[in-house]
Amino acid sequence: MAGTKSGISRERKELISQYATAAVSLYGVISTEEFVAVFNHYEEAHTTVEEAMLALVHLARTDDVGYSVFGDIISRPEFQPESDDYEDSVEDIRRSQRGKPHYLPSKEEFLKYLDFGYREPEEPYAELKAYILKHKLNSRREGLSGVDGNMLDLHAIIQSGVSVKHELDYFQNARYRFKDLREAQEFLNLVTNVHNHTRMFRNNGFTPYEIIEIQNRTRWNPTPKKLPKR
Repeated sequence: MAGTKSGISRERKELISQYATAAVSLYGVISTEEFVAVFNHYEEAHTTVEEAMLALVHLARTDDVGYSVFGDIISRPEFQPESDDYEDSVEDIRRSQRGKPHYLPSKEEFLKYLDFGYREPEEPYAELKAYILKHKLNSRREGLSGVDGNMLDLHAIIQSGVSVKHELDYFQNARYRFKDLREAQEFLNLVTNVHNHTRMFRNNGFTPYEIIEIQNRTRWNPTPKKLPKR
């Protein structure tokens, strides 16, 4: 395929752009160096920071893309460099991401995140939704104006980095009511399970449960120190 003025083919640019969209869908924000490492993990025809930046910036100017580029940071569309809280929001996430590896599923699974609505694992959300409908905790039923919309809101609230208490406050404000303490406790357990099994920007795509497992393995299997030379 013929190259463009930048020396990068349209097909190559679109491939890099697809990976950038999937990356910010899963990680929220990512540095260009980290993105290149992710791309090269999946594609044999490796890219460089220079090529990736040329491709991403060019397509961001000419196409309706699913990411923003500012400095050395690639971010989701809601993190707009022009907004007043951009730097604080990005730095808050980046601070939480430090020292954590990136979640790297199979290539097929990773590219499912081209759909910003893709959510995995889905089971905790399905269990919570089923409980809500079965016990009629809210007068609204399924659909974006009902329980499904509440699940989307919950996912977004979890991504904001708040505690389970704030997540429960959301449901209280949405007029969720419980007939007794046992029902309220069961609901709390389900919301906590959703929280602990949601892939988070702050964890570079890992769930809180997975991050704890990784940290425990690192704690009990530290990198061996080099023995002093004799």
